[in-house]
Amino acid sequence: MRQNLLFLLKLAGVLLATFLLQKVVFMVVEVGHAAGAPLGACVAVLWHGLRLDVVTACYVLIPVVLVLMVGSFFAKVQLRKVLSPYYWAVAAVVSILFVADLVLYHFWGAKLDAADLMYAVKPRDMLASIAWWQTVLLLLAVAACVVMEYKLLAMATPRELTNRRCPAVVLLYIPIVAILVLGMRGSLSQTTANPSFAYFSPHAFCNHAALNPTFNMIHSLFKAEDLSAEFVFYDDSAPELQEVAQRLHTEGDIQDTLLRTTRPNVLMVIWESGGTDMVLNDSVGPNISRLSREGVYFSHCYASSFRTDRGVVSLLSGWMGLPTVSLMKMSDKARRLPAIARDLRAEGYSTQFTYGGDIDFTNMRLYLRESGFSDVRGSDAFSASRRLSAWGAPDAYVLTPSAVLPQERPFFAAVLSLSSHEPWEVPFQRLKDHKSNAFAYTDSCLGVLVDSLRTLPVWDSLLLIIVPDHGVSQGSRATSDYHVAHIPVIWTGGAVKQAREIDILMSQSDLAATLLAQMNLPIGQYPLSRNVFSRYYVDSVRFALHSYKNGCNYIEDDGVTAYDCAGRAERPLSEQEQSVQRFSRLQAMLQFLYGATSVL
Repeated sequence: MRQNLLFLLKLAGVLLATFLLQKVVFMVVEVGHAAGAPLGACVAVLWHGLRLDVVTACYVLIPVVLVLMVGSFFAKVQLRKVLSPYYWAVAAVVSILFVADLVLYHFWGAKLDAADLMYAVKPRDMLASIAWWQTVLLLLAVAACVVMEYKLLAMATPRELTNRRCPAVVLLYIPIVAILVLGMRGSLSQTTANPSFAYFSPHAFCNHAALNPTFNMIHSLFKAEDLSAEFVFYDDSAPELQEVAQRLHTEGDIQDTLLRTTRPNVLMVIWESGGTDMVLNDSVGPNISRLSREGVYFSHCYASSFRTDRGVVSLLSGWMGLPTVSLMKMSDKARRLPAIARDLRAEGYSTQFTYGGDIDFTNMRLYLRESGFSDVRGSDAFSASRRLSAWGAPDAYVLTPSAVLPQERPFFAAVLSLSSHEPWEVPFQRLKDHKSNAFAYTDSCLGVLVDSLRTLPVWDSLLLIIVPDHGVSQGSRATSDYHVAHIPVIWTGGAVKQAREIDILMSQSDLAATLLAQMNLPIGQYPLSRNVFSRYYVDSVRFALHSYKNGCNYIEDDGVTAYDCAGRAERPLSEQEQSVQRFSRLQAMLQFLYGATSVL
């Protein structure tokens, strides 16, 4: 057994050494993409990429352990011979992905993932863009890597194992299997291994260098879907689709301005689950209710989805929520989404995102980094003594000026609260109902934050946006109920001209285009976000799309149509009359949304 453990350690060492060497080669070959990345960050690539290297190595080792378990029933096992086919397969996969990743990154500056497999269907077309001698060099490079990797794996493997043929020995492998399974998971927390684990730097090149290409491909395979074929109701030239495109086009003049300046400092507070029904009352949310009267209150807004990962993307990228997938978890598409932070960073803004919980949950760190946030802070930014809940640091420690305000000006900062989330445990007791009490706690923390900001010089130039990521089911209302999706959106701060209510139907995803338009910045890169103060929007058929798991609510001024995506049918709502026109527009919007997402 000791010999077998030593063998597994050697094999793990070979795999980790291979992955580390790949990172060094990647940084050397792709040094042209490293402009602006400090040397220290490039060195840190090896450390920050190690976590996913270990995860990948655990995946490779599991079949080897199973072979050892079966082999324990035999007196002698020609181990190297038995494992040879598997080693060749591992060497081929690891080598091909590594070389292909290098080539793709050289041309596109993007990591290889499952979305690129469509090019492998026609290798002749794929290789047509490079010279014949480059093709030969690539094939030789792959062959050399495969042979070298196979030889290293074989050298770490004993030719023959001698066993006592004791069935009980199999039990000794159970702890090893358990350790490897835990290693494959990547952590002891709720977050499982995802590409976000490797993201640590504001420089995209360093994050890409740290990301294990084998892991990235395997992970993306499980996330890849042909979204373009998901909802197809009309021909591409159908007038229904053309109408959707026209209704989403809201560039042009602004009918109304809310701000005193076109270059405010912007702080967005994203309130976990803070739907209107729950928080906008003096019992649970006296502070948010007060702020709705003191600032600009968008009173007819609906959340795009029902989960944080979808709501954050809707807010920061202006992308409507999809009922069947989470774009944040699809690394290849998350990288290509438009982003407020990226656009404002190009305008000279510093960018910061703060969350008191696990920033790697649902691949969030990757999305935030790719979106242009130079400073991303998770639970590790708070001392262990402050991480009091199952989710992380309570809102009293997160919703503070010192935690959420960047030092550099101007800035765009966002903070995501977490205390108003199951299991509703907060260091606060004002209401008997645990759920309501948790929201009352966040409201109190929000009140303290706003009162503190008012005393600071930054208040005069500050645009404070308070918006939930989604609503929360309450009483007899389920997540699929469109009332749950109704959310309050408040703009306040010294940069706001005056208090007023905006009673115009809009979606959470419209915040991006509306904000940038108020700052006199272009919004054409946000195909699914609308400037609600554009005359094009005012004169169009206004709507909001709220998605939940395998379903959605399509909301217009004259009614609501619910749709069951699994059954491909309208879901009756007792309080609304069915509308053929609205149902047709819902179908067209779904097709347009999935078509736009498929080409990201």
